This record gives sequence, C-alpha cells and structure tokens, in this order.
Amino acid sequence: MQKKKVIVVVGPTASGKSSLAHKIAKEFGGFLISADSRQVYKGMDIGTNKDHFIRKRRGLFGQTYLIDGVEEKMIDLVKPNQEFNLDDWLRETKRLIEKDDRLAIVVGGTSLYISALVEGYELIGGFDNKYRKQLERQLETEGLMSLVKKLSEIDPEADKIIDIENSRRVIRALELYEATGQIINKEKNEPEFAFLVLGKSLPREVLYEKIDKRVLEMIDEGLVDEVKSLIKKGYKKSLSSMTGIGYRQIVGYLDGEYDLNEAIRLIQRDTRRYAKQQLTWYKRDENIKWVDSWRQSKELVEHFLSTQSH
Repeated sequence: MQKKKVIVVVGPTASGKSSLAHKIAKEFGGFLISADSRQVYKGMDIGTNKDHFIRKRRGLFGQTYLIDGVEEKMIDLVKPNQEFNLDDWLRETKRLIEKDDRLAIVVGGTSLYISALVEGYELIGGFDNKYRKQLERQLETEGLMSLVKKLSEIDPEADKIIDIENSRRVIRALELYEATGQIINKEKNEPEFAFLVLGKSLPREVLYEKIDKRVLEMIDEGLVDEVKSLIKKGYKKSLSSMTGIGYRQIVGYLDGEYDLNEAIRLIQRDTRRYAKQQLTWYKRDENIKWVDSWRQSKELVEHFLSTQSH
C-alpha cells in the first residue's frame, strides 16, 4: 500500500524555512502545519513570530490562518497556562495529514516534534502526575538550575538537544527519563507517511545578523506590551510558556533586573544559541536534503511526488 506523502521543511530560526514552505504549498496546492511548540499558545504572537499571519477561521482544533492564500494549522491551540506536549502535537498533526487530501507541508521549528513525526516515535503518554508535581515543587523551591543539574547528571550533553533555560522542556525530559529511561523518546514504529525532509540554512554570520535584526523588529512591533498584556491577564511569570526565549528576558526587564537594551541583548544571544542548538540536531540527520535555491527545492519535491512510496 502506498503511503501518503508529506513534505517537511526544517532549519534554524530566521533561516527562511517558513518562506520556502509557503512557496512549496503555493506551487503544489498544499497546506502548512506548524511544528513550533510556542505557536500553540494564544495571545503569544510577536514573540513567536505569529504576528504576520492573517486569521481566517476557527477550526475544530486551534485556529486556521491564511498567508497569501495558503492555510497554516496547529496555531493558537491552548491558553498560555494550559499544558500541550509532544504527544498532543503528534496526535493532532497525524489526524490533520490523514483527513486532508491536499499535500501537507510541516514546517518547524521544534526539532523534537519533527523527529517524532518523521522517525515514527511512539506516543507514550501516561506520565506519572505525582512525579511531575514533585519536579514542579522542586522548580518552585530550589529553582530551575537544580532540575538542570539533575538532567545533566543523566546526560552531560542534554543541553545540546534541550533548551535548558525552558523549565517545561527540562521537566518533560526528566519525566520522559522516569518513564522510559531516555531523555528523548526513542521508541519507534514504522513511520505512517512517506517524508521528504528539506533543510534550509544560511551562513552562520548571515543567520546571526538576521536573528539580531528580527529581535529588534519584535521590540518595535510591541513585544514588551504583549508581555505586559499577558501578565495583566493573570498569566504567571513562572509558567513554562512565559519562560520561552523572548518572554523570559522581557519579564526580567519588567521586574527591574536590567534595562531594555540588556533584555534585547539577552534575547539576541539566546536566540543565536537556540539556532546553533537546532543546527546541531539537524546536522546529525542524514535524511535531510539541504537546499539553497528554489529551483533545487522544486526539483526535489517534483521527483518525490512522482515516485512510488511504500
């Protein structure tokens, strides 16, 4: 039986992967699925680079957005104080791919989400809520670094694949280790779909320059006011959604820990580190076809769509 074909576009933040994915969707009549773990949160738009989307309609699960005639799904799924994890994303993404006859183009972002989909990671669920509560108490009483220390004792190289400044990611990795003995889920099934994975990157100095510029644009577009609005709505600064890059640094500024210029510098620095982390993850995957032109991308997609997949 022929498997349904799916295009995946990966790359570090600010590499141009979203533009490439959009172009593919436009050319081949497809739709986009966001694989960005931060774009699931409602009201967190500027800091997650969601603000350029044009809202189309409310879907059965989350908001459907329209960008120049192309739909993008898996955005605005939960409130910032609600839980949303890898299993949730994987389950809903598979459902969207299966029910829509159009070509699905998954674009991201979050390396673990992409790997889980493409490599057929098994949905595990059923985490021990007691253990999670214990980790959350430790976070509250002893701070994030105590959890990071616990994680680094398990895997000294954990910081290369996990954002150790994001409490949600650290807790998730520790939960996963408790349940499976691994900090990432490596239990795999045969992938349900046939994938073409395209990688988009830039020379490091160009990428870092784009990142620095994007951060300044986010500030100009109102990131500080966005964070103020979230706090005013009652979302606690300790929430995992509020500890993501861009949000935690603005929270520090609003708390008087440093001035706005320092907050900007920290966002730029941490985003560059995150981009490096993403590249480290992607470069280990031999299945990614790295592209640097539209012609090359189009030819790869055309060839993939014209061949049989089993």
